[in-house]
Amino acid sequence: MKQGVATRVKSTDVDEIERLAAMAVAKQQFVASAIDMGWRLALVVIIPVIIGTWLDNKFKSEPSYTLAALMIATGGVVWVVAVTIKQVQTKRGKK
Repeated sequence: MKQGVATRVKSTDVDEIERLAAMAVAKQQFVASAIDMGWRLALVVIIPVIIGTWLDNKFKSEPSYTLAALMIATGGVVWVVAVTIKQVQTKRGKK
């Protein structure tokens, strides 16, 4: 009968596996943050523009309300990016 030969795992192999696992987690968190920020940005821009266009059509004041809505959306974009950066930094700081 053949006996199984136990193989030793080198510490460099373990370090490499841990490094690859950490990289996979970091990539997953980056993709999740990017998708989340993408949806937030889309909503922050699209909703004010739709409302601005609707108001312009209602009051026949093109493009006044749409431009005002775009300015509001710009502020919203800055806010969404700042919040996302803060969330990513908080997650990174926990590790």
